[in-house]
Order: sequence, then structure tokens, then C-alpha cells
Amino acid sequence: MLSVIKRISFLVIGILFIYMSLHRPTEDKFYQWFQDQYRVSCTNLTCTFQDNQNPYTLIETGSSIKEEYLIFNTIGKTFEGEDGRQTNIKVIGILGTFFTITEDMKIP
Repeated sequence: MLSVIKRISFLVIGILFIYMSLHRPTEDKFYQWFQDQYRVSCTNLTCTFQDNQNPYTLIETGSSIKEEYLIFNTIGKTFEGEDGRQTNIKVIGILGTFFTITEDMKIP
């Protein structure tokens, strides 16, 4: 009986591992998530924060993407605003979505 439970457990873990590795989100999905989560729309290296009345422009000055991990990836972005303030965000992407690790949003 214990042998059957072990086999089923290994099978379930294997299927979950394959599913997670196939559903790692991409950088394009990050920008879509970033737009939905923070109301920031990006084109090329320039992003615009959509406030009620005053748009605030951000320029992407740094980027780090680690996709070497098999079941998840990490993305870190650094933006600089019109007034020189830096905004940093680092997220982990797993199962098709992103979760914030650190955020230092300096948007007026």
C-alpha cells in the first residue's frame, strides 16, 4: 500500500513540476501585469503613470531578468522619473502570474 502511495505522489509531483515549468510568465506578461497593477503603460523604454490629471513619465534605466530557474523567473526593473527619483520593483513570476518581492514606488 505504501508503495502505491509513493508512486502516486511522485506522479503528481512530476505533473505539477512540468505544468509549472511550462507556465512561467514572460517579460511581455510582466508589462501587462505592471500596467494592470500600477496603472503604468509602457512603450519601449518609456513608461507613463496615469494619474487622474497629471501623467508622470518614467524611463527604464535598469533591468534584470533571470529565467534560468526551471519553474519560476524573477524580474527586476529600475525606472527614473522626470524629477530624478528612482523607482524599483522586483517580482517573481510563477504559474502565469507575478508576485511582488520588493517595491519602492516613488511616483507623485
